[in-house]
Amino acid sequence: MNYQKYIGLEKHTNQSTIDANLEALERNGYFVVEGVFDTVELAIMRSKIDVVWEKQLETYGEKLLHQIGDYGQIRCMMEDDPYFFDLINHPTIWQYVAKTVGETAILHLQNGIVLFPGKKHNQARYHRDFAKDFIPSKILSFNAFIAVDHFTAETGGTWVVPHSHRFEKMPSEEYLKKNAVQIIAPAGSIIFFDSMIWHKGGDNTSPNWRRAINQIYTRPFIKQQIDYPAMLKGKIEMESKLAQTLGMWTIPPKNLAEYRVDHPSKRTYRAGQG
Repeated sequence: MNYQKYIGLEKHTNQSTIDANLEALERNGYFVVEGVFDTVELAIMRSKIDVVWEKQLETYGEKLLHQIGDYGQIRCMMEDDPYFFDLINHPTIWQYVAKTVGETAILHLQNGIVLFPGKKHNQARYHRDFAKDFIPSKILSFNAFIAVDHFTAETGGTWVVPHSHRFEKMPSEEYLKKNAVQIIAPAGSIIFFDSMIWHKGGDNTSPNWRRAINQIYTRPFIKQQIDYPAMLKGKIEMESKLAQTLGMWTIPPKNLAEYRVDHPSKRTYRAGQG
């Protein structure tokens, strides 16, 4: 006989792998999906990341990038190569974005990240990608972190602190050392996490580059890291899903005339975007 009964206590039930991953996200703050990109896709991705990095390095210079903590950060990749547009609404990514921050989510940023062998980097300190001093009741910001190369202890796999997305204060140094978990994942995986979780990049002690692509999605009323609608104006079909995700449907009117338009399609901040 079952002598322990808990009246009114509900149990979480999962009907699919997606449900199980979302439960892990809620409880732990992250989950990993392996095998999203194959070896051919990864080879293309690496090549294109390297080209854009070399271009940005030439444009801004190693000295400045080190000075501002941006060395190894490859920003606005889609401006240099339209290939990176395809990753923004990738089906595996979007199914989780839609279930967390919603169908009207917008891209907050798309950054390539390279950890160079034996070099210090700005991602080595614990941080939150959505660094707020409050805990929202719903996810406001959500990361899809593509492992373009293998994430191992040697290549500097990302460290996360499970459950830390649920607390306002940053964990103590003692807690971080005791409870942080290093994510080990093969190339082609995607690490999904609540942007409120405390995390950091590891140390790359291997002889090879460790590349990744970080895409953050937010609810549409949150400002983007870069003004993508201005940067990409005239380059994207305005009625496409990509335009919506890039924030082109959530631009505040610049004046009253832009607000009082004669048709909803002319609105720079469209109805139903949140």
